[in-house]
This record gives sequence, C-alpha cells and structure tokens, in this order.
Amino acid sequence: MNNKEEKKKINPFILVFFAGVIPLFVVAILAVFILEMAGVEVVDWAKEKTSNVPIVGEMIKEDQPVTQSSPELETAQAKLQEKQDEVIELENSIGDLESTIKQLEDEILRLEHRDDSTNNTEEDQNPEEEVANEMIQSFTEMKGKQAAQILESIEDDQLVVRILEGMEPADRGEILQRMTKDKAARYTELVMAAMENE
Repeated sequence: MNNKEEKKKINPFILVFFAGVIPLFVVAILAVFILEMAGVEVVDWAKEKTSNVPIVGEMIKEDQPVTQSSPELETAQAKLQEKQDEVIELENSIGDLESTIKQLEDEILRLEHRDDSTNNTEEDQNPEEEVANEMIQSFTEMKGKQAAQILESIEDDQLVVRILEGMEPADRGEILQRMTKDKAARYTELVMAAMENE
C-alpha cells in the first residue's frame, strides 16, 4: 500500500512548475505579443530597463554598427556612389540644357518683337532671316552633343531643318552624329529635300 500512496503523492516542485511557472510564462508571451501588436517596442523597453542592472546589463549587448565590410559591400557601395554621381551630373546637364533652351527661346522672342525700323533700308535682312542666322550661329558655337540634345527636343521640324540647313556640313554632321538614329535619319532626309527644293 505504500507504493500506492507514493504514486498518489505529487512532488511539490512539479506542482509549482505546472501550476505557477508555465501559466506565468504563457501569460508573459501573450502580453509581449499583444503589446508588440499595439505598437509598443517591448524589446527596446526591456533592454533599456535592464541595462542598469549589474549582471543582466552586461549580458545584454547594445546594437553596434558593423565596422567590418565585405568586398561585395564595398563594391556595391562604390557602384552606388558612382551611380549617384552620374545622376547628379545628368541633373546638372539637364539644368544646363534647360537654361540654354530658355535663353534661345528668349532670344527668339526678343528678335521676333524687335521694331520694324531696321527693315526700312535695303541692306537689312528681314527679321526671320536674322533670327535664323543668329540661331544657326548659336548652335554652331555649342558642343555637338549639347546642340543635338536641344535640337532633338524642339518639336518644330521645319525650324530644326532650317537651322541644320544653314550650318556648315562638318558642324551639321557632328550634330547629326550625336542624335538618335531615328531623328538623325529623319532630319537628314528633310535637310536633303529642302536643299533639293532650292
């Protein structure tokens, strides 16, 4: 009978473990989960509160930035920096082109609104011809790549053809070479047709 009594007798440690510790552990996990879902940073709060406790504070390490970098990371960072520099350079180029376009548009407007008083003498050219000659001169003095980009952005094909037609063949070739293939081919055909019609 002693054996039966011993089997029925429960170890107090097991009773405390199953009746107290495990339910507290489950409640703590649920509380952390609910607080995290509510937006409370429980882990950060716990690190902050336990960092001042002598033994526990030493065991919890602060998040430290990685000081060692792998070759792949360095390569990726170098490529990223290169791309960022390229973007900045392109943005500056776009700004320069836009300001050049604005200056040319202002020049066109200024010349179009000029008084007709200069047309009284036979030596003077008509204003349109003068504007065209000044435009041709402006594009001739530009770098080929910049002139090509500006001419490609102009929507009036007749204006582009008139400018290209008035240029020296070497300057015209340099600009057409810098354009996209489709636009260069179209402008070449239009310039050739305009020259044949003269």
